[in-house]
Amino acid sequence: MDRDGLADVLTHAGHAAAACRSALQQGAELILWQGVVPADRMVSAYERRQARALADGVPTLGFSEALDRLRGAGRGALQLGQVTTADPPYVFMIFLAGDTLVACVGIDKRAGNSNGVREQ
Repeated sequence: MDRDGLADVLTHAGHAAAACRSALQQGAELILWQGVVPADRMVSAYERRQARALADGVPTLGFSEALDRLRGAGRGALQLGQVTTADPPYVFMIFLAGDTLVACVGIDKRAGNSNGVREQ
């Protein structure tokens, strides 16, 4: 999937997806990892990331909705993506099932990398 295709997938998919789409359209860095992971593996990892963000007072976008959607995806195969923007400094994690958006979560980077998001 290219940048434009991803922007289309993010249309009308919630607040975090809208912010991610805007960042993409403004030239934010995009990484789409090859391969897939089971959705249920992402649930526990992102539950921990949400708990850490809450404990550290790190602002996020769409975390609860993303977790609900990941839970609903069961063991479905997901491709992961990341959109990173400098202003505001957010990392958006994207979870795709083929050409369909399953979930999107935004995490503020100003508090450092204590939220567990991989930065490159």
